[in-house]
Amino acid sequence: MSPRTSLSAHERRLYSKLRKVLYQPGLLRGSLVEMHRRCGKKSCGCHSDPALRHRSLYLGLRLEGKQRMIYIPPSWEERVRQWTARYGKVREVVEELSRHCLRRLQRRQE
Repeated sequence: MSPRTSLSAHERRLYSKLRKVLYQPGLLRGSLVEMHRRCGKKSCGCHSDPALRHRSLYLGLRLEGKQRMIYIPPSWEERVRQWTARYGKVREVVEELSRHCLRRLQRRQE
C-alpha cells in the first residue's frame, strides 16, 4: 500500500472529509417516510377532513431481505434526520473515493 502522500490532494481531502463525518455519532441507512393517518376516535376531525389527519414519521429500510417501517417518535425526529443525512454523506464520499481508485486501477498506478 502506498503512503497517503502519494494520493492526490483531492483524494486526501476526501479521506479527511470521511473521517470527520464518521467521527460524529450516529449513522443510519434508510429513508424517512411521513404518513398522515386517521386515528381510532370517531369524534376526531381526522375522519371528516383529510387535512386534519395525524402525522407520523417512519424509517423505511430493508432488513434481512424484507422491507421494514420503524416508527420514529417526534422527540427523535431531528436526531434520526441527522443520522440518515450523515449516512448519505458517507456514501457520497465513499463512492467518489471508489471512482478515484478505479481510475488508478485502470491506469495501473499505485
